[in-house]
Amino acid sequence: MSEAYIEDFLQKVESGLQEAQQHMLEEKALHNNSVVVSDGKGCVLEIPAKKILAQSHS
Repeated sequence: MSEAYIEDFLQKVESGLQEAQQHMLEEKALHNNSVVVSDGKGCVLEIPAKKILAQSHS
């Protein structure tokens, strides 16, 4: 496989993951649900999906 093929494949996978995450957040927000995430320091947080969507559109 060529380097260009691998880069293209990885870009498509990342794009698909971002699309799936956006769809999941929209569904969770529609039903007023929260999402469990890590803060990157080992702590687990429960954040309303609407808040995450609002931050991503700012």
